[in-house]
Amino acid sequence: MPTGVEVDGRTARRNRNKDAVLDALIEMASEGRAEPPIEDIAERAGVSYRSVYRYFDDRTDLMLSAIARVMGDMWPIFDIEQLGEGPLDERIDRLISVRLTAYRQLAPLTRAAVHLRANEPAVAEGYDHVRDYLRDQLAQQLAPELSVMVESERELVLASLDVMFQFEALDYLAKHDGMDDEAMTRVLARHIRAHLAVG
Repeated sequence: MPTGVEVDGRTARRNRNKDAVLDALIEMASEGRAEPPIEDIAERAGVSYRSVYRYFDDRTDLMLSAIARVMGDMWPIFDIEQLGEGPLDERIDRLISVRLTAYRQLAPLTRAAVHLRANEPAVAEGYDHVRDYLRDQLAQQLAPELSVMVESERELVLASLDVMFQFEALDYLAKHDGMDDEAMTRVLARHIRAHLAVG
């Protein structure tokens, strides 16, 4: 009969191997391979193909776990210092800097999440939760300017700004238009100022 030490050892090894699989998938996604073959993930993680399916029910479970891992580890990347405080220029700069940093680091797995969300309610729910959080953050960062507008105008402006900061919009600028962070910053800053009607 296995001893407690043996059971603990097996559990620790299982957890290490499971983490290695997740790390391998996240690394490969960061290299532009959002949905690599299970065989490649297993090889990168140093485990067998069968082991992957001992740790995860299927590919979807693996992807969901990787997305949850990244969002859990990376959530602080969305934090904006002194949210809603300071001159508008500084608030715009901080907002754009944080969003572009998050975009660059999370883009590979976010692309996978966008692909999965149409058929996976759990992915869609998590994705929408992030969207709601970021929209609320946007409203707080630009609260001084939005607060002086009538409600109908405020909602229209907030929606227009929120659209421009969606992952799909940032991905379009970066991938389709080939913009670097400097060019994207100019576009986003101009967009904000135009909708806030400031020079």
